[in-house]
Amino acid sequence: MVSIRGGGRFQVITYSGDDGGPDDKRDYVSVKEAARAARDYVRGKGGPTYDGALVYDRKQKSIVRLYGSFPEYARPCQFYRGDERTP
Repeated sequence: MVSIRGGGRFQVITYSGDDGGPDDKRDYVSVKEAARAARDYVRGKGGPTYDGALVYDRKQKSIVRLYGSFPEYARPCQFYRGDERTP
């Protein structure tokens, strides 16, 4: 069910102030899998610890979950519902 950038609707993006800011990680088919991975990135489970992580819905163009510290300026742009402009 996990794909590396391509097939999944939900993308995990991490943030590290010490390591250059936001970084795209894997895509996931379900929000549940993506949320688990995002929490694990913040906890440092299986690798480096990140300041924050979020789950981004590529279809809805919105942030679904946010964990830890992820500055607003580093977050992906979101569309307002029914509007084609970014906030």
